[in-house]
Amino acid sequence: MKFTNVIGGFWQDRQSLNLNVSIPSIVKTFIETGRIRALSKELNENEKHHPFWESDLAKWLEGVLIHLQLKPDDELNQFAEKLIDKIIANQEEDGYLNSFFSLYEPENKFTNLKLRHELYCAGHLLEAALEHLKLNGTSRFLDAMERYMDHISDTFGIEPGKKRGYPGHQEIELALLKAYEQTGKAKFLNLADYFLSERGSQPHYYDEEERQRMSKEKIIDFSDFPSEIRDVVSSDMPDVEKRDYTYLQAHQLPVNQKTAVGHSVRALYMYTAMTDLARLKKDPKMLQTCISLWRNIVDRRMYVHGGVGSSHIGEQFTFDYDLPNDIAYAETCASIALMFFAERLSRIERNSEYADIIEKVLYNTVLASTSANGKGFFYDNYLECIPDFLTFQDRRHGIRDEYHTCSCCPPNVTRLIADLGRYIYSSCSEGINVHQYISSESSFKIDGDSVHLKQQSGFPWEGSSKLTLKKVSGKEFSIFIRIPEWESNLNVEVNGKIVSYQSENGYARIKKKWEEGDFVSLSFNFEPRLVRSNASVRYNIRRVCVFRGPLLYCLESIDNGPNLNQILITENQKIEVMTDDALTPGCITLSGNFKRIQSTTDNLYSTLKPELNDSKTKLIPYFLWANRGENEMLVWINEA
Repeated sequence: MKFTNVIGGFWQDRQSLNLNVSIPSIVKTFIETGRIRALSKELNENEKHHPFWESDLAKWLEGVLIHLQLKPDDELNQFAEKLIDKIIANQEEDGYLNSFFSLYEPENKFTNLKLRHELYCAGHLLEAALEHLKLNGTSRFLDAMERYMDHISDTFGIEPGKKRGYPGHQEIELALLKAYEQTGKAKFLNLADYFLSERGSQPHYYDEEERQRMSKEKIIDFSDFPSEIRDVVSSDMPDVEKRDYTYLQAHQLPVNQKTAVGHSVRALYMYTAMTDLARLKKDPKMLQTCISLWRNIVDRRMYVHGGVGSSHIGEQFTFDYDLPNDIAYAETCASIALMFFAERLSRIERNSEYADIIEKVLYNTVLASTSANGKGFFYDNYLECIPDFLTFQDRRHGIRDEYHTCSCCPPNVTRLIADLGRYIYSSCSEGINVHQYISSESSFKIDGDSVHLKQQSGFPWEGSSKLTLKKVSGKEFSIFIRIPEWESNLNVEVNGKIVSYQSENGYARIKKKWEEGDFVSLSFNFEPRLVRSNASVRYNIRRVCVFRGPLLYCLESIDNGPNLNQILITENQKIEVMTDDALTPGCITLSGNFKRIQSTTDNLYSTLKPELNDSKTKLIPYFLWANRGENEMLVWINEA
């Protein structure tokens, strides 16, 4: 399959916003905060370089390089080339490439893998370099990164004299496996395999690493400190032997892990790489582990909008069915990583669940993470907003920030939107898989011949999509069309005639000898539907949320007044569909005569029964919340 282009419609508008607004806005904050000047040691005395700044630049750069493959832009290309020059100018003779450590802490290179993100940065730089090679065929960036990977390979491994270390924040594994598939060089595969095989082995590398650091540093005696201070600071330095590395997914060998634990982004980057490795090495045990982890996440630890990682403390998974709404974490990067995981699993087997989850994340968490004007971003993604509420990290519930001190999410969103074509189709030995309903066109090789497919889709506002075949003449093959999990009776027409189809793992299979101009028309049920959670999710007992097609809907107080938790919905609630271009062009909102529970007394407690009154209620797409000022928001509505 060749590069897929998004053409027209909703998602082309989003890609244009991404290219013309979000990308310039993000790099402006990077320039203002010194991220680019830091590469040349040009920070002033009030500014401080940070160990993972290069990862922010690399993700932003990767998104730019993908966009440039879609649409040339001389000015943007020149800026990208100058940034690449600044990055690789810091490479040392042995191949090491990290400006923070080279310029500020050369003595501390690779001494704290657990926390300092050197290998994480290296992975993101390698991914950007791979896109640079795709863009113009020049290899100077990739050559530099290959030298760095060689240096890393010379430093880490099981051979005598090497460190048996691995990343504190997984990511380089993903990049190395991409590099292997793009270049065919086995050294990339071998290094990724080492990092995934060594992780969690005993004796624990992070223990040894910490002992070495502690032997060089002055050990503080806390015995004379007041008890309230001693208890806090000493808890940060427990005995090395008592360390728990669950947070880092290093508590046991990855292949033996069955439950999604710890920091959610780290975890999902690792699971994605494990899936790639299982496919490339044909490792059934590793694949079974990945499937078990997938099931644990989507069956017990995923929010209804595709968010994962429910705890602000450690940005991590907690326990089964622990999915609070008003203090949800659901980091944007974690949802993007879940998309990565799903897409990698879909390369191994055709199963509609993977594309269903990608759709859920894409239309809800990812879209909601960015403001309608393209300049503001959520780091975490709540399902209930209380205005003025401060989270544990002093973030306001309903305000998207234009700059994040830890700026991992904004450039991650921009590179994902640029690379959207990756998720729409895939080819297989039997034909073409259609995973997402996005206006686009792509070319495929089928039995040595080129086949061109064009899709025109009304998603997410209209439940229709049309596939048209071009550059094909009498060739028989199958088109596999995903049946969304929310669609009970997909209507399929070929050249205007309704056809029956076989359903295979959630895909409608249409097999025929395709001719030039043949078209497939799809009709989806976009009636609003009520969705309930498993009763084990204690936060959502007798509560429902509303979907229409792929979109989750929510209440905002700007439309419905304060105290949204007083609104009740009935099982047979009539819901009307309306167009509201004021929110965004073509936007569909929902409304109905719901109920509102109201107290009959001002007393805090009373034996009096509250009243239940009619209440005209409006719902908007969740991804558009917090675009009309900070106000109350609610996804899970009480059920009467």
